[in-house]
Amino acid sequence: MRWKGMLLALLLAPLAGCAEPARFDYYLLALSVAPAFCEDEPQRKQKFAQCQALSEAGFKAMPLTLHGLWPNRADRKHPSYCGGETGGAFCRLPPLRLPPDTRAQLGRVMPAAADCLDRYQWAKHGSCSGLSEAEYFTASAALTERVNRAIGGEIARHMGREVSLVSLREALARADPALKDAVTFDCQTPRTPDPAKRFPMLREVRIHFERDPVTGAPGHPLPYARAGSRHYNSGCPQGRAYIDAPLD
Repeated sequence: MRWKGMLLALLLAPLAGCAEPARFDYYLLALSVAPAFCEDEPQRKQKFAQCQALSEAGFKAMPLTLHGLWPNRADRKHPSYCGGETGGAFCRLPPLRLPPDTRAQLGRVMPAAADCLDRYQWAKHGSCSGLSEAEYFTASAALTERVNRAIGGEIARHMGREVSLVSLREALARADPALKDAVTFDCQTPRTPDPAKRFPMLREVRIHFERDPVTGAPGHPLPYARAGSRHYNSGCPQGRAYIDAPLD
């Protein structure tokens, strides 16, 4: 009987390290407006590769870049660090194991991968999704491209000036109606030393998605009201958002 117990232990051993997907209710896709992010603190322009590489041509090609895809809970007690890796410098986290095509796609939509943001997003959020690294980032990249197709052009067209959130929502309704009520817009005032730029700018566009009950991957767009958000406008004065322009 002893050998049967040893055999059972050997069979169960590989499963011991497999974490169950965290309990969560929906996904939140956070997309950055890079010029506003890089304007926030002077050191970012020197410290981060994504800010050093920022250009007008690059911004026009991908106005909204991937910040992260976050498993969220309705009670706001969002899961994090489900794989056990926590804190520290991003580039000290374990490198990701991604197929070449996924890595190339991620490089297009997430310039901050040059600063190892992809490792951090996987450690903090992706590890809670129940998806593999490749599945998680393939979905993240595809959704980022989808939102850019819908409103990226309207955002890029307003570089260096304001755009109304109503017009952005109208662009969504024309290009991808399912996204319209799933999107919220976040404006923040950068902590720049330049007084001429201390006013609210569009910093992030956030999109809610259902969690597919079968695959666990992001499913259909989820209206922000069903995710507990009260309004599509977060901090944009009078429903208008300034689109900061990159400096070549």
